[in-house]
Amino acid sequence: MSICKYCGQESGGTPFCQNCGAKVEVQPDPIPTAQPVTPFANENPQPYPQQDPYQPQQSSYGVQPPYYTPGGAGGLLAGNIISLILGVVCCCCTNFISLIAVILGILGIVFASKVKTSMNAEEEASNRKKARIMMIVGFLVILGGLAFSIIKFFVDFNKYADGRDFKEYFESVYQSVSESLDNVTK
Repeated sequence: MSICKYCGQESGGTPFCQNCGAKVEVQPDPIPTAQPVTPFANENPQPYPQQDPYQPQQSSYGVQPPYYTPGGAGGLLAGNIISLILGVVCCCCTNFISLIAVILGILGIVFASKVKTSMNAEEEASNRKKARIMMIVGFLVILGGLAFSIIKFFVDFNKYADGRDFKEYFESVYQSVSESLDNVTK
């Protein structure tokens, strides 16, 4: 508590005196002085062991602190991004089969980004495994969709091009696509 030097009243912890309104200077609390500790006569004082500040400290129970530093997932993240991009690019030419690859690419990116924020080794391994599976299955779906489209092209080509030359075939394909686009826009 501070005492006003003009009227002698206690200020009550406020910066101005409650009695006369003068500004009260706060006086710091006295700092207690430390008493030197002397070891008992029968004890040998041992110096405190110096610890490396960069090493994790162990508690008195011998348990390591609860933190974990996971590794990166750059390759998995890049692979899933490539799978996503290829899925988007190939989506139209593979009869939308690659849409599955787009979904798997997004899920793979999510799991790959969770690798860096994992709290323990089991969680990191689980996220890595999920991201790897999404990437591999995404690439397989893209390849399967492209193979399906190529096979479908050759089957359709043999079905419609028997006895006709290439120009007639592509004109008929162009006409059917333009008719379907006209139906969509109506």
